[in-house]
Amino acid sequence: MSDPSFIQLAMGGYVLSDEIDDFIDRWHQETSPSELHEFLGMTWEEYSLWVAHPDNINIIIAARREHKSVLEAVNDNIQHAQRLAARTDDVGKLASLERWIAAQPDR
Repeated sequence: MSDPSFIQLAMGGYVLSDEIDDFIDRWHQETSPSELHEFLGMTWEEYSLWVAHPDNINIIIAARREHKSVLEAVNDNIQHAQRLAARTDDVGKLASLERWIAAQPDR
């Protein structure tokens, strides 16, 4: 039986989101036949979001916990951020996430 993935452990609260680098280091050290996204326990869609926006790893973890697609979770996050737009300085991050959604093949 294989070890739990980063996503499985993060969903269970056993690792923090910033510990993903430790898993990446482990993947580089091992001779695992799996791709990095598989080793981390991510779908290709989740991985593409993480690569483009690593600071949004918590969206991926939350989507898994809530049994949502990552696109749905990003959309929810954008809607929430838009409601708070008057109070946030992170308009660039919001625009960047919107561009990521628009670039997805299912759109």
